[in-house]
Amino acid sequence: MNEILKIEKVSFVYGKGTPFEKLALDNVSLSFKKGRITGLIGHTGSGKSTLVNLLNGLYKPTEGSVYLDGVDIWEKPKEISKIRYKVGLVMQYPEYQLFDETVRADIGFAPRNLGLSPEEVEERVLEAARFAGVSADLLDKSPFELSGGQKRRVAIAGIIAMRPDVLVLDEPAAGLDPRGRREILGGLREYVNTLGTSVILVSHSMEDMAHYCDDVVVMNNAKVYKTGTVAEIFSEAESLTAVGLDVPMVSRVALALKNRGINLDGTLYTTEGLRDAILSYLKGGKK
Repeated sequence: MNEILKIEKVSFVYGKGTPFEKLALDNVSLSFKKGRITGLIGHTGSGKSTLVNLLNGLYKPTEGSVYLDGVDIWEKPKEISKIRYKVGLVMQYPEYQLFDETVRADIGFAPRNLGLSPEEVEERVLEAARFAGVSADLLDKSPFELSGGQKRRVAIAGIIAMRPDVLVLDEPAAGLDPRGRREILGGLREYVNTLGTSVILVSHSMEDMAHYCDDVVVMNNAKVYKTGTVAEIFSEAESLTAVGLDVPMVSRVALALKNRGINLDGTLYTTEGLRDAILSYLKGGKK
């Protein structure tokens, strides 16, 4: 599977050379693959937000390099703005970035700036709206008439409409109820499968990680603590809780059962997987 984005021996220091100097990333190396959804988890202050701001050139590494399709994104510093069309970043509370008269115009802003024809812009608007869960009846409304969750989906659609090679979502469902979270994140898999892009999802919700991601990167104290598939990471619930990180509720239930001598086999980080494992155990391991 091909790498689309890679960071190599990257360190980042805030306030370098001042009394307020702080090391935010310490010699971090990571790669992200095409066609995968990668979750990024860790404590507040672990380096997650700094990392995502490095991925599309908002920050420049103090040391090390960021590569997109094998090319250092800082090779031509004057063209760094072009990287932001290829690595689309949706920051926390993106609804505050809306500004145009209609939802359609807001989603189509970036494609128009790319110089696309009106027909191509409309095609991208409709495509992005579908992936982001923005219904057609909202397209001609003012974005400022919408609910908070609807506004956020419009803002995400505006980034998707650029058709970036990599879509980075920094806590896109923060503050939303379970239904709102599903509406925001529910189209990610179809988006990845249809366009073959890569998604990096930052979230404090381990349930979101377990449900939507293929791979997980765990950050701790400015370093990469663990990487692996969702199954590999959440099968190590004890090591994650040992460093104070959360795990999906179902993983906690599985761990509590294990501590009581009930060892289950199978996928123990989703509700469905835990249900099947418990049923199998109750039947004496016979499926």
